[in-house]
Amino acid sequence: MVSQEIEDWSTARLLVTASRMLEHTWELLLREHGVTHAGYTILEECLIDGAQPQRKLARSCRVTDQTISRTIERLERKDLVSRATDPSDERRQLVSITEAGRQVYARVVADVRESDALSDAVADSAELRKLLLRMIGKFESAEPAELSKARDVAAHKPAV
Repeated sequence: MVSQEIEDWSTARLLVTASRMLEHTWELLLREHGVTHAGYTILEECLIDGAQPQRKLARSCRVTDQTISRTIERLERKDLVSRATDPSDERRQLVSITEAGRQVYARVVADVRESDALSDAVADSAELRKLLLRMIGKFESAEPAELSKARDVAAHKPAV
């Protein structure tokens, strides 16, 4: 049950608040398994699409090349991923999930299914997914000028 005060919040504020709460819960669960959100995403991408170059993983995970590199190094130290030279281009390294990485990924998925906060928070998760995908698509397809304008408006308002 939410308070009446929250009922009056803007949709954007509700979404940001829910996102932060979800992120906190998600990070705690992942930490129990020794991975970060970026690490989990790498495991998932490698599980779904097989061995991949780091740059492709960075794009899929929507992070910089530097971030993906550090995250892959941490996963590799834990034996959750491995790197090998790409036979078609010796300059590239392909990242693959290991058996240990598959096990960690499976345990995270199982814990998410068991978590009411992560799996049952929304009655119609299919509809929420559609809305979120549409929202993400709008941000991804926004013209740089639109995003720049939003940043300019925010820059001219004093932070409290």
